[in-house]
Amino acid sequence: REMVEQSVGQLPAHHREVFVLRELEGKSYEEIAEITGVNLGTVKSRLNRARTAFADIIAPLVR
Repeated sequence: REMVEQSVGQLPAHHREVFVLRELEGKSYEEIAEITGVNLGTVKSRLNRARTAFADIIAPLVR
């Protein structure tokens, strides 16, 4: 859990926000768009980039 929190903390703020809302809090894309005030396409794009960055950050830690 600590590794996950540290890895999430390394994401840029706008990516971290959508990542936490989706992956840790289970919010829908629509809910995230409403919470963040950005359109649905932006939510999906940020989430995709956040997932990729998270995977890159955490991969060396779990080997």
